Amino acid sequence: LRARAPHASKMSSRTMLALAAMLIVCASTANAVGELKPVDYGEVVAAEHFNIDGVVDARGMRGTRMSDIKITVVLNGGQKIATRPRADGTFVLLDVPPGIHFLDTFAFGYTFPPIRLKVLTNGKVQAEYAEDPDELPGTNPLRLKPFSTAEYFEPRAAASPMAMLKNPMVLMVLMTVLMAWGMPKMIESMDPEELKMMQDRMGSQPSMEDILSGKAGKDEKKAAKPKTGAEKRAETRAT
Repeated sequence: LRARAPHASKMSSRTMLALAAMLIVCASTANAVGELKPVDYGEVVAAEHFNIDGVVDARGMRGTRMSDIKITVVLNGGQKIATRPRADGTFVLLDVPPGIHFLDTFAFGYTFPPIRLKVLTNGKVQAEYAEDPDELPGTNPLRLKPFSTAEYFEPRAAASPMAMLKNPMVLMVLMTVLMAWGMPKMIESMDPEELKMMQDRMGSQPSMEDILSGKAGKDEKKAAKPKTGAEKRAETRAT
């Protein structure tokens, strides 16, 4: 037993040294809370994060449940912190680091303006609308309110006679009806001699069947060809 005493004293001294080292590390960690610490990739991160309290002003949001509203903070590093409001509209964003962040609120049927948040190292929050920095929302607590209703579908245009008249097919049909109604009246008002001349011209014109078969072209060539003396004598005898 006496021979083991020096070994036991060495073990106890090592234990005391280890405990002292752990106490030093804990003390240094406790002193670093709330300070900015550099990391290996050159950025500065905050050791202390803060909670942001807020409330959703749901007056006028008919048919919307608080559980359907989603509040998201996009941190300056790209990470996201999301939460949903309670039944009374209050919410808490947990562990938000100091810096400049963007807050976005989604609720089906309503549009919330995006908010730029600036969280200071002492925990104070400064807020402004991202699209209108001159107007400031309430920050104690942070107050969110929709500014318009969201239109997801374009309303169907009502039937309009003027819009129908812009359709080429409708114009063609109207012109056909107008011609079918107006042509008989125009023919009735014409002089009988002019009407007979027009009918003779129309009768002398080849039909569509003759044009497609090529007969009309042959008849025109025959008419254009000068008559021989025998043909003229035959016509004279016939008369």
